[in-house]
Amino acid sequence: MATTIADAQNIFIQCYQCGVCSGSCPKSRVLPGFLPRRMLFQMINGFEERQLESGLGWECLTCGKCQVHCPQGIDIMGLVRDMRSKMTSRGVNGLVAHDSILAPMYSIMASPAIKPKKSMYLSDDVKTDPNSKTLFFIGCAPHLDAPFRDDVGFKGIDVTNDAIKALNLVGIVPAVLDDEKCCAHDYLWRGDRAVFEAFGRQNAAALQKFDTIITACPECYRTLAVEYKDLLGIELNVKHLSEVLAENIDKIKSKDRGEVTYHDSCRLGRFMNIYDEPREALEAAGYTVKEMTESREDALCCGVPTWVSCNDENKKIREQKLDYALATGAKRLVVPCPKCEIHLKCLQADLSEEGKYPIEIVNFATVMKESLEED
Repeated sequence: MATTIADAQNIFIQCYQCGVCSGSCPKSRVLPGFLPRRMLFQMINGFEERQLESGLGWECLTCGKCQVHCPQGIDIMGLVRDMRSKMTSRGVNGLVAHDSILAPMYSIMASPAIKPKKSMYLSDDVKTDPNSKTLFFIGCAPHLDAPFRDDVGFKGIDVTNDAIKALNLVGIVPAVLDDEKCCAHDYLWRGDRAVFEAFGRQNAAALQKFDTIITACPECYRTLAVEYKDLLGIELNVKHLSEVLAENIDKIKSKDRGEVTYHDSCRLGRFMNIYDEPREALEAAGYTVKEMTESREDALCCGVPTWVSCNDENKKIREQKLDYALATGAKRLVVPCPKCEIHLKCLQADLSEEGKYPIEIVNFATVMKESLEED
């Protein structure tokens, strides 16, 4: 696959004639004039400065829907990331939601002297083993509990504990790292390669000691499994929680638990091709999964990538997503990603939308933990 602007030049004429990227782009539906093929055309054909100064690269959801459907196999997401790096170096920055809270938190964590003490988030009934060769990578979900628990009902600490309890219930007792740092997914996708590398280097030595790393966060999963290898030369064996539970289906007892619908997060689905495993685990537990109008490779994004461009256009995407969920008739929407959960619950909490989306949004880890405990 082409991974840079220079790599794409040789096949760009064929790509531009196709237009599949613009036709499949969710943002093109809600933002008139936002066309991925136009953006790429300008970047490659002498109008790079105009495109960078426009700031439109920040409007991209980086959902990867265009890339999945691109018949020429162009790494459009790599091109967008390259654009953002160049825009950042020029001072053309994206508008980051909640940055007054999140930026100081991550700036503090970036210091090598800071030890996050992740184990303090674990409840007394969670089983961990410091000698295990399997690590549960906690990620930032517990840190996001404070700013979002009261406002939108996101319980990041609970999600973390539920994920480990689900593993315990299928016989896995993982280690956790007290000094685990953020995977820096957001910094990489905002074009800040230096911060991404700084976090990665701090994590590297500790992570490489484990045979397997499990995470409940699709962004951590993609970053540790792919970006650490491609950009830092650090090769790790990483699995998402859904993969591990699907591998242990024989330990999940089925009984009729009703209907749910499932949200394919971009990083877990289109970026890592994990579609069947979460559904298999849910069905093994006795849930009937009702598919939305757009699912799997065509699933609609939650609308707010890396906290960038949380605006009215992206709100329309979230509205469409929850409309799709309601149309299934299911009472629960299961999401595998902490950030997707926050973004969709944020719409429910919007006072102007109060009562409009009567569906319970629940994390995959929580649903599976509840099911396994009932068994």
